[in-house]
Amino acid sequence: MVDESKSSKSLGRRMGLAAVMLSASILLSRILGFLRDVIVTTWHGAGAASDAYYAAFTLPEVMNYFLAGGTLSITFIPLFSSYMNRGDEDGGWRLFSIVATTIGTLLLVASVLLELFAPQLVPILYPGFDDPEQLALTIAMTRIVIPAQLAFYIGGLLQATLFVRETFWPSALSPLIYNLCIILGGVLLEPWFGIQGFAVGVLVGALLGPLGLPLFASWKHLKFRPKVDLSDPGFRKFVVLTLPLMLGATLVTVDEWLLKVFGSLSEDGAITWLNHSRKLMMVLFAVIGQAAGQAALPYLSRLFVEGKEEEMGEMLATSLQRVVFLSIIGAAGLVALSEPIVYTLYHRGEFTVADANQTATLLVLFSLGMTSWASQSLAVRGFYARQDTLTPMIVGFCVLAVSAPVYWLLHRNFGVEGLAMATTIGITLNVLAIVFVYRWRAGSLPLGGVVKGLLRGLLFGAIGGVGARGALWLLSGMLERETFLGAVLELTAGSVAFGILAGGAMWLMRPPEIEVVMEKVRRKLKRGA
Repeated sequence: MVDESKSSKSLGRRMGLAAVMLSASILLSRILGFLRDVIVTTWHGAGAASDAYYAAFTLPEVMNYFLAGGTLSITFIPLFSSYMNRGDEDGGWRLFSIVATTIGTLLLVASVLLELFAPQLVPILYPGFDDPEQLALTIAMTRIVIPAQLAFYIGGLLQATLFVRETFWPSALSPLIYNLCIILGGVLLEPWFGIQGFAVGVLVGALLGPLGLPLFASWKHLKFRPKVDLSDPGFRKFVVLTLPLMLGATLVTVDEWLLKVFGSLSEDGAITWLNHSRKLMMVLFAVIGQAAGQAALPYLSRLFVEGKEEEMGEMLATSLQRVVFLSIIGAAGLVALSEPIVYTLYHRGEFTVADANQTATLLVLFSLGMTSWASQSLAVRGFYARQDTLTPMIVGFCVLAVSAPVYWLLHRNFGVEGLAMATTIGITLNVLAIVFVYRWRAGSLPLGGVVKGLLRGLLFGAIGGVGARGALWLLSGMLERETFLGAVLELTAGSVAFGILAGGAMWLMRPPEIEVVMEKVRRKLKRGA
């Protein structure tokens, strides 16, 4: 019993370290992503060209989602892990070879077809693009980006094998290389290709980062042999798990597509405003929720394979409690500091004051749903660890069916602000449904701590938010937000006020969600003294 307790603590510690590594990577990657978007909007503003660039990703992503299941490594990790846990490494690599060959070939054929028929498909996706030049630009960049999906897919499978081996550094570095290549492509190729240089950077970055690094890291262990065997039991199970992801559609994926489609029916720049504000919210979602979900899946899968259902539920609930707590505080910071954040990052060059104000408004509306995004990303891993992709897909499709008319209705009545509100409403319904169904099906997900974490997060977030808004109010007559220096000073002062008040309150009240971290800090301070 003592040995099992020590093993559980060791497992949780390794999961925490993996989450920290991936969180740092995601944060750095998002910073590079912001730099990329800053360059795009500084040179091209929020208009037809930038809308075309962001729209160019939709058709390749749709192909990846419906043919490869989008985040396909989610279904592969539990299966590959089960082979490794029972000592059948050759069986695991046999499954890898069959999946990579079969689905990779399917993606290759689909990519060729999309390259040929992009001129017919893009206008269907974006009925609001009635400018022939904008439409032609979207089609050209779509064709450049399409081949990158094959690199993402094969690289994702390789990363899945590395995750099972608890090797996380390729996944940490891959997005950094990817974003750096996009930036370099845009900067270096701008004189010859204009905004299309960024699309070229996407293709090069996908080959070097998401595909190249995992390939390099797994080379010594890689046992790939081109193989197609549709009768293989492991592959059949993989297909059963993956089909819901291939054929189903949920709000988590479709949300961004809906925003772009309805955005194309709005004024020029709408897609860019929605893209920038959503990404700002997503950076904290990724650092808190996405990283926690990625790190948790291998460990939850192991507990399920070992039959430790109760321990699995407790680990998932504890992780949810921390994610909810941290994401609410993060969302409060985004809401309180939305204007100086947007002005600091984007207001320069062709990106006007009107563009910045609209983006800041949308950021507030998106941020209200950040906790739901972060919680959903982690909660759904409970199903994936149990090798159940069908249930969350059915739940997600039902939520999408309810939410889709809300997008149309709110866009019709409130424009782009209505789209942001629809996203927040939809994802909140989605996470509530996922958690309810998981608890009903699994029976082991204590939620008392999650509710307490939510309430504590609201308290500390409100304390920090009041401090941040107070700092901005005091500086309102002394600084000009429209200047870069004024925006930076506002953001700095507001962030410091938020951190001092929220952090001070946490130091005094010692919430359990971060007590482990705070205890380590106290020990170091005592040693230093």
